[in-house]
Amino acid sequence: MKTITIKASDEFAQNLVDLAGQLHLSKSELIRQAVERFRQQQEQTLLKAKMQAAAKKVRSQTYDELNDWEATLEDGLKGL
Repeated sequence: MKTITIKASDEFAQNLVDLAGQLHLSKSELIRQAVERFRQQQEQTLLKAKMQAAAKKVRSQTYDELNDWEATLEDGLKGL
């Protein structure tokens, strides 16, 4: 396993010690879990944005198709 060194404020370091103690985790494990959770959240955010963009595109295409079909509703029926 690699060793990573960070600079942190005294308050951050104390919060890390306190939280790790409450959760019965080492500081390293707590940081690993936090980074992994953050990575997963970022992935979900990116996926959600992609899905919203795709849905918007489909919605726009569906609206255009609906307008095309509505224009044909009376085709061949005028004058009957």
